Amino acid sequence: MKRAVEEVGRIFGDVGLGQFQLSLSSPVERGDYLTVIDELHGKVLCQLDDLKRKSDLDLEAAGALRPNDEAPVHESLLGVARIIGFRDGQGLVKMPTIPFRPGAHVFRAEEPLIAEVLGLKHHANTGAYVGLLRNHNLRVELDINQLVQRHVSVLAKTGGGKSYLLGVLIEELLRHKVTCVIVDPHGEYGSLRVPAEKNGGHARFGVESQGFGRQIQEYSPDVSLNPSAKPLTFSLRHIDPRDLLVFMGLTNVKTFLAPLKAVIEAVAASNPDYTVHDLVRAAESGEGAIAETLHERLEYLEQTKLLGPVGTSLNDLVKKGEATLVNLRGVAPDVQELVVARIALTLFENRKKGKIPPLFLVIEEAHNFAPQQGSVTCSRILKNIASEGRKFGLGLCVVTQRAARIDKSVLSQCNTQLILQVTNPLDLKAIAQSIEGLTAGMTEMIQSLPVGTALITGGGYQTPLFCEVRPRATRHGGESVQIVAA
Repeated sequence: MKRAVEEVGRIFGDVGLGQFQLSLSSPVERGDYLTVIDELHGKVLCQLDDLKRKSDLDLEAAGALRPNDEAPVHESLLGVARIIGFRDGQGLVKMPTIPFRPGAHVFRAEEPLIAEVLGLKHHANTGAYVGLLRNHNLRVELDINQLVQRHVSVLAKTGGGKSYLLGVLIEELLRHKVTCVIVDPHGEYGSLRVPAEKNGGHARFGVESQGFGRQIQEYSPDVSLNPSAKPLTFSLRHIDPRDLLVFMGLTNVKTFLAPLKAVIEAVAASNPDYTVHDLVRAAESGEGAIAETLHERLEYLEQTKLLGPVGTSLNDLVKKGEATLVNLRGVAPDVQELVVARIALTLFENRKKGKIPPLFLVIEEAHNFAPQQGSVTCSRILKNIASEGRKFGLGLCVVTQRAARIDKSVLSQCNTQLILQVTNPLDLKAIAQSIEGLTAGMTEMIQSLPVGTALITGGGYQTPLFCEVRPRATRHGGESVQIVAA
């Protein structure tokens, strides 16, 4: 027997073409989908954007009540709904051209209509399955081609679940054999090799545990701290003396640039294939505080083993259909910036020439590598990739817990946004300014999203969606460290 469609309220007041007010007779949540039957186009999908209770209990009457008094309150539950639209004969989403009638019935939307209007379909070849539509059993799949061609941002406050969601996204990219390079400042994503332990949520979402060890390779400038990684090195001959100072941890360019150039020129004159050890020996004979500092920092640089006669091969770093983790755990922040700059520039230039396959570059803690205020070594190349990378098949994904601190020109180029809970007012303002179609009600909902629920814009969808993120198929590597045992 077919279940009757549930009526939840009636339209009242002035009615516009984009939204309407309704008096609710059944409990609904903000963000729930509703239906109104239009006299010209049939069922139209809407979404509840705001809720409030209106009562006749004023301040004076409330103040006169004694502790055990029952207040005779007459109240109404009122809502504001935005109109999403309907599918026309050509399959396009259209808005009604005539406002709904006051007094019209409002129903809870049925899943077939929601799926049809929102475009929730299973795309076996191009869909990245990230979860289920909130309060429904409808799969949310992002268009992988759009992710790479139009860039992605993952935004959440600390502890909001951004690393978990990014892990879900990378799993899907690996399933579809998308080439990825992931800048991993905290060494969180090596767990993509390991299958997750099953729990009840896996069955509901239809997720099987799976590891991607055969598709994951890992490099790090510091393999002593990150023993699972291969050494990441750069060719000494291709490092500018100014950049070499950064690798050495020296920021006073005026003081140390000329003496360092003199050391390099003296060594190169007798040995064009010089090593960092040769620079150490040449600086050892210098006198004075500056020479001593150069010698000390060059010794430090030699110990990092970051620079060598021959750097890591690009063909080793980028392998078609695999993900390369650039594990920067334990690496000094200024050296991290230079590593990211070198890798990003190499990928961009070689992708333009077609020497490497189309790929997806993921930057965790992106506010440190493309900040809104000030400039770091890698800022310029990340801005270039954000504005031009899509033309050459180089997709960019920026991940941050501080949307207000990431460069606005980078964030605005991300046409797909995955947003978890954000509470900082400056971050909320930055998000609202960078996303089209985000209503005031949605911005408020972002502040109270439960862990595991994300607002998704773009990715092949014309309207923002709230999605319950599916469980990871792999083990999550970003859990917080326990300080006191339970």
